[in-house]
Amino acid sequence: MMNTFPFLTPILISALATFLVRALPYYASFLDRLPRFLSKSLRLLPIAALGPLIFPGVILDFQEHWYAGLIGILCAAFIAYRKNSIIIPILLSILVTYLLLL
Repeated sequence: MMNTFPFLTPILISALATFLVRALPYYASFLDRLPRFLSKSLRLLPIAALGPLIFPGVILDFQEHWYAGLIGILCAAFIAYRKNSIIIPILLSILVTYLLLL
């Protein structure tokens, strides 16, 4: 099997590592005994780790109009901060980026 699918092992290991990092804060009972700031920081770590993965693609995917993705993210961040929701900022970001790419 390893000769047929050499790419399968790294994909499975990466999937397992990603799952463990995301699931650990939610199922670990020791987080409740930590100071509030540290507990909250560890619970938000998987979400914060997505930023460095997604942000470079926002700028690099639109070579000619690099500002479109950046303005879309700034609009989404502003609305998310003001409204405390997630769906509206995502849809707004898509709309703003699309309109700037026209």
